[in-house]
Amino acid sequence: MLKPFYSNDKQYWKVVLLCFMAAATFWFLNALNKTYTNIRTSYPIQFVYDEKKLIPLKPLPEEVDINVTGKGWKMLRKSLMLNVRPAEIMVYSLPRQSYLTGSALRPSISGVLDGLQLNFVLTDTIHFRFDRRLRRKIPLAVDSAAIKTAANTVIASPIAITPDSIVFDGPASMVSKLPSPFQVKLPITNIDRSFKRFVPVEFGNSDLVKANVPEVEVSFAVSPLIWEEKMVVPVVLNAPEGAPLQLQPPLVSIRYGYRQSNAAAITPEQFGLTLNYANLNPVDSTVAVEVARKPVQVHQLILKPNRVKILPALPAL
Repeated sequence: MLKPFYSNDKQYWKVVLLCFMAAATFWFLNALNKTYTNIRTSYPIQFVYDEKKLIPLKPLPEEVDINVTGKGWKMLRKSLMLNVRPAEIMVYSLPRQSYLTGSALRPSISGVLDGLQLNFVLTDTIHFRFDRRLRRKIPLAVDSAAIKTAANTVIASPIAITPDSIVFDGPASMVSKLPSPFQVKLPITNIDRSFKRFVPVEFGNSDLVKANVPEVEVSFAVSPLIWEEKMVVPVVLNAPEGAPLQLQPPLVSIRYGYRQSNAAAITPEQFGLTLNYANLNPVDSTVAVEVARKPVQVHQLILKPNRVKILPALPAL
């Protein structure tokens, strides 16, 4: 049965191929001229808003499902997205509601279908969330207490941050909650020498909130501590009047670490230790030793003991 289609003549096969192409073209053109009804398809939508004033809190929907009637030519153009105008949803101010129903979308879609007849919108509801856009300039700071230097070292200069402030841009509900000053966290610990490096600015909601710079330069000097020890007599506060007291021990050892400077040598009189009699522990008659004052160049100190007994003084023999 295939014999009539069999031939070794190349020209024969060219004619057969041309016949098939002509038939396919005729069928295709005939199909495009037909009118099709109740065709389900998707159609692009586009939110139009002032990006300087508003910002979406989640990705906006980009298309909806619709049911249309139209000729094959129009259907093909839409399928190939040739000169298809998205249906525009105008947002002039912060929306009071966060959704639109399919019926509310109908006028916007009908006006741009260009030759297709909209039967109905299949998508029931589209959801969106907008917020007011806010740009806020916040000063930067580094919590020196959170900086972990190596043992027997101390920060020996003011902490410099360049730039000293940063501009955050994003939803007002998020940007307004950022602390001021904004704390920059150092990513390393056990710092044993002067520090100068770029540090990343880290904050939450980075998908929506943006900073005008990704990192800042932080620098400060680090110096070693010199350790010494002094014996100091603590002062009793709030003691009962007319009741002589004795301390055990009478002196408290202060071991302190200080940064080398041009200041005069440190003396015991520069320290002030107090014992608040009102906080006396009746079980063991001890009171915690408190540091009332210390030289400015002292950065660390160790008290021994850190509690002292307060007892009635023994009568003189």
